[in-house]
Amino acid sequence: MKFSDMLLVIPPNDAEAILIAKLAQAMGMPVFASKQTHGASLDVEKKLLPLIKKGKYEQVVVVEMPGVKTEEKMRALGIKLTIIDHHHYGELDRAHHSKTQKLLPSSLEQFLKFTHLTDKKISAFGFDPFLVRSIGYLDQGYVWELQQMGYSKAQMKQVLAFHDDLLSPLLNPKTEAKKQRAVDAAWKRRKKWKQFFVVETHADVQLRPRLSRLIVLKVGKPTSLIIVEHKRHLIYVQESDYAERLRKMFGGFTFGMDRNWGYRNEPGKKHISLKDIQSFLLII
Repeated sequence: MKFSDMLLVIPPNDAEAILIAKLAQAMGMPVFASKQTHGASLDVEKKLLPLIKKGKYEQVVVVEMPGVKTEEKMRALGIKLTIIDHHHYGELDRAHHSKTQKLLPSSLEQFLKFTHLTDKKISAFGFDPFLVRSIGYLDQGYVWELQQMGYSKAQMKQVLAFHDDLLSPLLNPKTEAKKQRAVDAAWKRRKKWKQFFVVETHADVQLRPRLSRLIVLKVGKPTSLIIVEHKRHLIYVQESDYAERLRKMFGGFTFGMDRNWGYRNEPGKKHISLKDIQSFLLII
């Protein structure tokens, strides 16, 4: 099947997803770009199935947008569905291979394999293969993955600059400085608890990714964190051995090679607090 006969469904809300969408467009693959942020789901996209029917797409590729109900509806329509993911959502395991149970590579790496995009082809589409593949490694295990793979400091700076360039359309320069000040302030207020730093913010800011970059610059090594974004109703435990046990206890999702866990306190769901997380971590 030609790429032009497929539909890519993706929420371009981080650097990896933005790059996948750009590569797909360069190959002539139609893209349905969801406007959902972290925690995107197919089941929210009410316009998607009518669009698929209208476009007569026989194959749909879904990247990091779990939605079992909508997936079943697609298959009932005779659509060949390809799921690209590497996260664990509650009881829905898309972080591990269904047969071997091995951790899956990043979604970008899976997409490159699925589309048979070699370095030569990537270059032909106007992209740097080294930077493209590095974004996948970065998404999988952040800067620490690049370190383990032997990247030099100069190479890591190059990758991070490319990462920031991909993200630039999502960032408002007028508010970015204000958000960074909120992150810096949250880090200054951090509290040490066991092996973790507890970092909280009541500002309307996506703390976790900015905080990860700050850790790279100021600490320079993987650092265990409990992050609470009160305004955004998100709580994370980052860089620990407890992500999978936290998921089994509270639900939520894992990412970053099963060393990170997150939970969104949504209406209708059990509210998970910092105290709940600390109490659980004390007994495991």
